[in-house]
Amino acid sequence: MTGYELRHPRPGTAAPDFRLRAAGGGEVALSDYRGKRTLVLWFSKGLFCPYCRRNMTRLSQGYAEIQARGAEILQITHNTAEEADLYFRSYRLAMPYLCDADRAVHLRYGIPMEQQSIGAVVDNVVRSCAMVAKDFVLHGEKSPVPVVPILRMGARNQPPQLVVVVDREGIVRTMHPIGPFDTLPSVKDLLAMLDALDAPAAAAG
Repeated sequence: MTGYELRHPRPGTAAPDFRLRAAGGGEVALSDYRGKRTLVLWFSKGLFCPYCRRNMTRLSQGYAEIQARGAEILQITHNTAEEADLYFRSYRLAMPYLCDADRAVHLRYGIPMEQQSIGAVVDNVVRSCAMVAKDFVLHGEKSPVPVVPILRMGARNQPPQLVVVVDREGIVRTMHPIGPFDTLPSVKDLLAMLDALDAPAAAAG
C-alpha cells in the first residue's frame, strides 16, 4: 500500500460526513452521533468476503465492551442496499452495516481500488474457497455468491481496508490502514484506542 495514505483525512481534522443506507432499512449519518458517541468506522468489502466475515465475528464478540466505552462501530461496505437486505435476513448483524456501492464515501476517505496481480487473484480465490468450504462443513454456513460484486468492482480490483476512530466532536483521532485480506486490530487494541481518547480529559479533571 503506497501513496493513498496521503489522501486519508488527517488526525485532528473533521471526519468527512456521510449518509448511507443501512442493511434492514433506514439511513445512518456520521453526524447522527455528533456529541453522543465515539465512532469506529470500518471500511470493508462486505459479507461476500470470508475474510471480512471473520473480522465481523471478532468485532461482534467484543461489541458490548466497545459500546460500554460510549462508542459505536459502523461497517461501511461495497454492497448495494438489495445485497445488504438479503444479508440482513440471512445473517446476524451485530453492528450497523452501511452500503457504499458507488464507493463515494470510500473515496472521500482516501481508499482507492488497487489492481492485484494474476498470482494474487488466484491465491485469493484458492484461500477464499477453502474458507467458504470450512465454514459450510464446520458451521453449516452458506456463503453469499460473490459473482455480482466481483463483476461490479472488477475481478482484479481489491480495496484496502481502513479503520478510523472519530471522537464525539466529529474529529478524526486515529487512522489504521490495512490490506484487503488482513485481520483488523484486536478488540483489546480498539479498546485501548478508545481509552486513550478519554485519558487527556481524565488527566485534566
